[in-house]
Amino acid sequence: MAGENWTSGVDTYLKWNRFEGKRRSDKNSELDILSQMSPSRSRKTRRNASDSRGKSSKPKPVKLRIIGGTMGGRIIQYHGADFTRPMKDNIRENLFNILGQAVRNSHCFDMFAGTGALALESLSRGAASAVLVEQNRRATEYIQKTVDSLDLQTQVRLVIGDSFRLAAQLLGPPQDETPWIVFLSPPYILWEEKLDEMNQLIQLAMLNGPPGSVLVVETEKSFDKDKLYQGNWDWREYGGTRLGFIEPGSICGMNL
Repeated sequence: MAGENWTSGVDTYLKWNRFEGKRRSDKNSELDILSQMSPSRSRKTRRNASDSRGKSSKPKPVKLRIIGGTMGGRIIQYHGADFTRPMKDNIRENLFNILGQAVRNSHCFDMFAGTGALALESLSRGAASAVLVEQNRRATEYIQKTVDSLDLQTQVRLVIGDSFRLAAQLLGPPQDETPWIVFLSPPYILWEEKLDEMNQLIQLAMLNGPPGSVLVVETEKSFDKDKLYQGNWDWREYGGTRLGFIEPGSICGMNL
């Protein structure tokens, strides 16, 4: 009996070893298969991630439209690249609600045009003419496309160049009494890096703007507005954006 039990025990032990060996062998085979598959999966994953990054890095065109006036709803051509920062629609709408009738029959200066939205909105709401200044040539190509599509060639003067260098010429003593609407909506970094030059633009508009003119500036809410050219500013805040409105003196060439 003892021998039989011992033999039975050995048989059981051998059967268990053969089962475990087969299971380890099967498991190793599975690991081998996975190891053979994983590089291709890994390459595919990396390729998909790379493709995804490539797609996300491409500018996505954003639909911009004129909000109000005779051209309300018309499209403003915009490339979607980050070298321009269009003002949000709700802020632009509030801006023009504040300006109200001051826009009608005015001469508009958009000194950092970007997409041209502020000047184009002004024309839609009754401005007589507009000068758009933009240094980036790609941006000016899109502005020109919008001007052509809206048939505004006779009302728009598009100037390619540096606003700081052109300011003395553009915002110099006026040839007539047509009120100005002057927009200073630059890249926010210019309020820090080019503060003196920005204040010179403000000063030119304040000294030379005809009666009834309005100057509008856009800054970040965090910017210290006390650094700007001193005057009777009307400040409005919308989220992280601040708009400032000020009227030049009532006599041309004097800051009263």
